Amino acid sequence: MDGIHDMGGMHGFGPVPCEQDRAFDHDWQKRAFALTEALAWSVPFCADEHRAAIERIAPEDYLRLDYFEKWTVAATALVQAAGLVDPQEVASGRKRFDIALVDHPAVGPADILAATKAGAEMTFPATTAAPRFTVGQSVRVLANSPAGHTRVPRYVRNHVGQITLNAGVFQFADTMAVGQGPSPQHCYCVEFLATDLWGNDADPKGRVCLDLWENYLEPA
Repeated sequence: MDGIHDMGGMHGFGPVPCEQDRAFDHDWQKRAFALTEALAWSVPFCADEHRAAIERIAPEDYLRLDYFEKWTVAATALVQAAGLVDPQEVASGRKRFDIALVDHPAVGPADILAATKAGAEMTFPATTAAPRFTVGQSVRVLANSPAGHTRVPRYVRNHVGQITLNAGVFQFADTMAVGQGPSPQHCYCVEFLATDLWGNDADPKGRVCLDLWENYLEPA
């Protein structure tokens, strides 16, 4: 999806601020992060669907909102789409529970924390799919401009890079984002020369390494 969220290689936005000693500036950001992570274990949406929902935020709002506000806006849209809350509940900040419909045991903070630390397995056995490419091979990123979610940044489209690592077989983000299943395939680390991406003004020693699925690539 071509949108304001794909800022890689764009001019005019200044340096990316990087604070090494903290991840959050305000307590509400911690709460937004925790709620979104907790919802992902109980609401029928995955991380790729959450990213796709962020990409659907209007450009003027995307530029205005704080990073964790975007997380909250996207999570709110997804729980509404799942029918778990209605607009009135969102506006009031209070959920109307029907105890008669609750048929599962209560889940406490310790349970959520343990599940988050445990994570989820995203890899598949190497035998699930045969690799199409090999380490050392030159590949070209397809020039596709999909309307939906994709994990390939547009600044590498139609550029040639070299495979430096076969990372294994993973679920494919593009199909997961639209509820079409994992579509497991090999994912590769592909190295690009900065001068190939941005011309002679780029650092001649610069390299950019990206993890890219097979569906993004073709032999160079």
